[in-house]
Amino acid sequence: MIKTVKIRHFGIVVKDMEKSLIFYRDLLGLNIVADNMETGDFIDRILGLKEVEVHTVKLGVSKDSTLVELLEFKSHNGVTSAKNRIYDMGPRHLAIEVEDIDSAYRSLVDKGISFISAPEIAPEGRAKVAFCHDPDGMPVEIVQVIGR
Repeated sequence: MIKTVKIRHFGIVVKDMEKSLIFYRDLLGLNIVADNMETGDFIDRILGLKEVEVHTVKLGVSKDSTLVELLEFKSHNGVTSAKNRIYDMGPRHLAIEVEDIDSAYRSLVDKGISFISAPEIAPEGRAKVAFCHDPDGMPVEIVQVIGR
């Protein structure tokens, strides 16, 4: 069996990096750890594509935390599928843990972010959660762990 050390990052292909940075950096408070334009033989080989040009921004609570990697492909046009439904196959949502979900919820709503519901305490009573969507429609779960 492989000995996994940690989950390094979660990649999200975005349509507009600036709109996505407003959401993930400015509204959710993640810090930019790396910001690169990737091109050349290495990126072509590992992605199995030709003439790749991709703007990548890695964000996190710290450089040692699991990161969110936003990727905006300049060289290849991706397909925008219908709005992601929470029950569709494949990666369906990203969960961000916050200190105070009620404050985070009010702040995001005040800035125009719509939520599926107001924050709710989970049945087991250990977390309070609410879902919104990022600029490309990916569900984002905002979570506060209770009793820490």
